[in-house]
Amino acid sequence: MEIGEKIKRLRTAKLMTQAELAGSEITRNMLSRIENGAAQPSMGTVRYIAARLNVSPGFLLAGEEDEQLYFKSREIDNIKKMYSHKNFRLCREMCKNSEWGDDELTLIEAECCLRVGVEEFSTGNLRSAAELLDEALERCSETIYNTDTVAAEVSAYFDYMSLISPTLSSDVAEEEKKLLLTGDSFCVYSGIFCDAERGAVKDIPCLEQRLALLPEDSSYMLHIKARLMIEDREYAEAKQLLHKLLFDDSFDMPEPMLYFVFCDLEICCKETGDFKGAYEYSGNKIALLQKLLS
Repeated sequence: MEIGEKIKRLRTAKLMTQAELAGSEITRNMLSRIENGAAQPSMGTVRYIAARLNVSPGFLLAGEEDEQLYFKSREIDNIKKMYSHKNFRLCREMCKNSEWGDDELTLIEAECCLRVGVEEFSTGNLRSAAELLDEALERCSETIYNTDTVAAEVSAYFDYMSLISPTLSSDVAEEEKKLLLTGDSFCVYSGIFCDAERGAVKDIPCLEQRLALLPEDSSYMLHIKARLMIEDREYAEAKQLLHKLLFDDSFDMPEPMLYFVFCDLEICCKETGDFKGAYEYSGNKIALLQKLLS
């Protein structure tokens, strides 16, 4: 981009007229000639215009590649600061609105889309979560960096949501991603839970290895234990464990997980003759499902 074009683009972005930018040092006609490429500014004029546009003279004189480096150096520290402070929503917006783009920025944006999607998932906004998780996959496909972990986590959330409704599936994923044994507790739990929906819990491959990745006192571990009890027809014991999950404030469950707790409690109540409880949990399950799919 020629220097005149660059000056005009920056001026219009700042909503400045030619007269406002020209000020008292150069004429508006001279500025117009510079912007149209009919005249080249002197170094003194470059310094003057740069100061009024709040950029460095070097930026106005730089080629396109150097221009990208300028934008990156100006923005990357704030983007990384937002990311390190876990302000993923603002970080994502900063990435989307950035005037530069490279593989590093795309990777950061993919991570932010994933994290904001997880936040939406946890509060039960599953439609929004699905859109953000798909956006994370799109960003993953645009960078040369290894994004297997991001893709695997996205897959774990989509697998879990698809158990709630087949409409909560990815519009982007071309093939199923194999879940990595990462330290993310929900992803480990999701992998075990989704496998359990397809067959007996005890027959899940590498079950002990995968359970070892879950904190012993976590809601995820307790739910898997309750599922094992249901499988062994220990309905009263499972019901007690599920009640602990439901009423103990120390457990912070994402809302979609609460849906499956209601499903399991309905089964346990039926099997123990508590038909009133089964009716109540069935109603809770239906009401929550309507909310999750809204």
